[in-house]
Amino acid sequence: MRRSELQESIIQKVLLTNNAQLLNYLNYLLSNKKERETHMEPDFESSILSEKQSDYSSGKTLSDDDVFRRNG
Repeated sequence: MRRSELQESIIQKVLLTNNAQLLNYLNYLLSNKKERETHMEPDFESSILSEKQSDYSSGKTLSDDDVFRRNG
């Protein structure tokens, strides 16, 4: 997938989500380094990240279609 296609795919997914926690986390990830250094990651974001990393490690993942159906 070309960079422009990847960007468009990510933008479309962000526009379709209603998950405020996910949007806050994406905003944090995409902020510049200086902002990240002064912004402590909230506890709920840390716990969500740990949970999702565990889910991924154990194979509990969703396809793009499933994500769109859930957030649509």
